[in-house]
Amino acid sequence: MFLLRSDMEKRRKNAILMIENKKNAAIHELTTKHSQKYEAIKTYYAEITNTNLDIIRQLKDDLADARKDDNGLRRELRNEADKNAAKKGPYDAAVARCKKLEVDA
Repeated sequence: MFLLRSDMEKRRKNAILMIENKKNAAIHELTTKHSQKYEAIKTYYAEITNTNLDIIRQLKDDLADARKDDNGLRRELRNEADKNAAKKGPYDAAVARCKKLEVDA
């Protein structure tokens, strides 16, 4: 009876050991797969983030250039408007004088 019990105990321990080894191997395999997938996802999103940051920097630079160009064009427009006003003043005075002379004559 004692031999039978010790034999059954050895078989039970071997079965438990095999199940634990199988479980540990499955856990290790899943952990490895998940680590690889996690790294792939992390790399994917890091690339997207870097690309978006590059696009944002480029757009900021483009906006700064456009603002600089716009300010230059506005300055030119003001200068042209001032020149136009400077030329229009004497012209309007001459037209008014001509009308006055026509009325007087």
